[in-house]
Amino acid sequence: MITFRKNDDRYLLVLLDAAENTLKGAQLFRTAMMGEKEPQTYNDAIKELENTGDTLTHDIFRQLNSIHIAPLSREDILELAVLIDDIMDGIEATIARFDYLGIHYTNEVMRQFSEILVASCEHVYEAIKLLTNKKFLQIRQHTVQVNALENDGDRLMREGIADIFKNRKDPYHDFALKEIYERLEQTTDACEDVADVLESIVLRYA
Repeated sequence: MITFRKNDDRYLLVLLDAAENTLKGAQLFRTAMMGEKEPQTYNDAIKELENTGDTLTHDIFRQLNSIHIAPLSREDILELAVLIDDIMDGIEATIARFDYLGIHYTNEVMRQFSEILVASCEHVYEAIKLLTNKKFLQIRQHTVQVNALENDGDRLMREGIADIFKNRKDPYHDFALKEIYERLEQTTDACEDVADVLESIVLRYA
């Protein structure tokens, strides 16, 4: 159970809720990529989590507007809230592409990306939990891992796109796969953006 020294700290708990919601989205996306059902089957459930993320982000904005002195920089918390929401948005945007681009299967590239996303979101969640408890120095062990995972995502996207061009099929199909791979890579970038903000907080408050 997380404890708070001040009521003004409570917006951090909402930020933690947002990080947990995004982790749930990543875990559900991984399930979708395992191929037991068509990816489109998970659209509604992931969209619901994306809507929950939007609600939590707006709640953070309201709470920050209602307090006089924030324990941490308002700008930092606002940026973290938006970037965590960006991760969830990226997951939802990816699963939506399977539907409107007509891709009804998953492959090894997608499955590996889903593993990277889950691991990244786990580290983001743990880092926000440490932030909530003001354990700044311990945050770096997670941000370093997020950065390494983002590099894995870059490599995976390049390899995936290279494979598309080596094994060309229908041009529309190839375009659709490329769209999905690039959106997945952008979502891992969003995880790294969260890590970068956390790194700057560590430098200022540790």
